Amino acid sequence: MTPTQLFLQRTIDGLSNGALYGSLALALVVVYQASGRLNLAQGEMGTFGTYLSLVLSSPASPALAGTAFAAQWIPGAPFRLGVSIVVAVVLSALLAVLIERLIVRRVSTRDVRSAVGVTIALLLGMNSLVRRFWVSRSRGFASPFPNKPEDYVSLGGARLRYTTIGTWLTLLAVLGLLALMVRRTKAGLAFRAVASNPDHARLVGIRSGRVLSGAWALAAAIGTLVGCLLASRLILDPNMLLRLITYSFAAATIGGLSSPGGALIGGLLVGVGQSMLAGYVGFIGSTMTVPATVVIMVAVLCIRPAGLFGVRRTVRS
Repeated sequence: MTPTQLFLQRTIDGLSNGALYGSLALALVVVYQASGRLNLAQGEMGTFGTYLSLVLSSPASPALAGTAFAAQWIPGAPFRLGVSIVVAVVLSALLAVLIERLIVRRVSTRDVRSAVGVTIALLLGMNSLVRRFWVSRSRGFASPFPNKPEDYVSLGGARLRYTTIGTWLTLLAVLGLLALMVRRTKAGLAFRAVASNPDHARLVGIRSGRVLSGAWALAAAIGTLVGCLLASRLILDPNMLLRLITYSFAAATIGGLSSPGGALIGGLLVGVGQSMLAGYVGFIGSTMTVPATVVIMVAVLCIRPAGLFGVRRTVRS
């Protein structure tokens, strides 16, 4: 490839990764805006949902736990991959609501250490649960889009794969529906009120508990969708989203934890930056992109503590 073609290919790859980073960063921001806390278990919840999709789309086999139960007790299982992803997204959202109501809500937001500690405990617990059920084994995950070697569009000599196009269109559709919900529905109005000023929202009769449950459900659904799209490009294992959540947290911080749009833009910046640093800065390569991303994040916070597009959040008393 010529230098121009190589640059274009790296840009496409960066935007492809950045779309996933930005979507998971959006899930982090949704929970943060509703509760004032970060869900550090976001990646593990997405991984769990991805395994659920794999189980629901696979025939009964002793090599994959849960498939025999699904085939016996769930009508229509195994499902087509697209259906299994949708069902897994719904189940993940319901599971997130249970976790929020039974565990997270019982921890006071005033105690920062406890609030952070409970999400770390959830991270470790869900990771252990995945390893217990499905073992630390890498598994293949089919792509919902055409994924043969010849399935790509030539763009200036670079390859834009159908899987990348499908991922972009899927995430754009989800983000568009989310934007409509936030701006055009009563639930969206309640979410914006709680995110802006939770105390005033409670005074006017908005039930912040329901908003928080909805935020956790939405974040888990997005995380599961991102996990399914990522697993089809890589391989599925219990630690698949641990690395991704690092980049997504950096994206959310760079864009601004108070700005959903900033989180998306931050994801694209991190994705393209990661691709360019790995390709053009020799001593960084692919193994040093995480430290380099952290350094960039710290530099942005030194200049703009609230992120590029964020605003300072009022501390709750």
